[in-house]
Amino acid sequence: MPRGPNPFRPGFGISPRVLAGRDDLLTEFGIALDEGPGSPLRSVLVSGARGMGKTVVLNELEDLAMVRGWLTIRLPETTSLIEQLEQTTLPALLAEHDSSRAVRRRVTGGAVGGVASMTTTAAERYPVRESAESLLRRLLDVLAEHQTGVLLTLDEVQAVDRESLAEFASVYQHLMRDEREIAFVAAGLPVGIDQLLRHRGTTFLRRAERIHLPALITAEVREAARRTVEEGGGRIGDDALDRFGDIVHGYPYLLQLVGHGAWRAAGRRQRLTVDDVTSTIPAVKERMGRLIHAPAVRELPQSQRAYLLAMAEDDGPSATKDLARRLKINMQHQNVYRSRLIARELVSPAGHGFVDFALPYFREYLRAEPQ
Repeated sequence: MPRGPNPFRPGFGISPRVLAGRDDLLTEFGIALDEGPGSPLRSVLVSGARGMGKTVVLNELEDLAMVRGWLTIRLPETTSLIEQLEQTTLPALLAEHDSSRAVRRRVTGGAVGGVASMTTTAAERYPVRESAESLLRRLLDVLAEHQTGVLLTLDEVQAVDRESLAEFASVYQHLMRDEREIAFVAAGLPVGIDQLLRHRGTTFLRRAERIHLPALITAEVREAARRTVEEGGGRIGDDALDRFGDIVHGYPYLLQLVGHGAWRAAGRRQRLTVDDVTSTIPAVKERMGRLIHAPAVRELPQSQRAYLLAMAEDDGPSATKDLARRLKINMQHQNVYRSRLIARELVSPAGHGFVDFALPYFREYLRAEPQ
């Protein structure tokens, strides 16, 4: 095998050794943390198709915050989001970082100001339950002494209970209005982000910066592949890099998957060849089908699934009028299905009156799998 362990990392949510095509976002977010409250990129919603690198971007933004001394809190993807913050996450962070060790005095007896035998404290009479907001304020007060703050992150936002998220949005809005050192980044599928923003309790988040992760351009794929191979102690020529770009289709997850397979195929050779890269295609199609295409299709209503299967009959872009004819529906209904699949980033416009698949190898998956 080429020198050292395999440098490519195709696991979902695992940061690659070389991050391709996201430099501008990382730079702008770092500036936002440095600029202080009010900077627009302190509230960010990252959207993109499955495998487009949303979780990896989230990891990188967390790293930027940690380098600056900020604390990162990963919000749980559960219905008890606020409860977990109140009962576990924030108390643990305060216990770790609050070194003031303030102790509340309690009056347990004797005479004070002429009033004898005060055996019950005010705290006992009027117990105060610490809220997520009050605990966050205390944590931010502690961090303010070190001129740092808190970054809150949330992955797979489409899976989170909307009411819990609305409750969190209210807490976050209050802290932002008070110009506290706090930031929030959420990542999810486009349809999930859209559903979140339509909720009545998340109006404030509509002002967050919406960052959509596009496919990588071929030059970015080539450069990331070359650098990763070379940093791993191997070499790769231009012809193999060209083949890399052909197979990856600008998809970050495939960049890692193809590289991982090609590196393994090279064995003890120091140079990855065209054949090494090409040999990854069966594994690419299988993994894309199982991990990307199957979950996407499973979430769809039957009508949208039928639309995709009708598209799969064509070897290239499909004419919308042909799809309407195959499905025995009028053009108005066809447009509804088309629009909803575009919103899910499963279909993309391909010129006037034409659509095509947005995910690589999706056509092959639909043709091969019984639906």
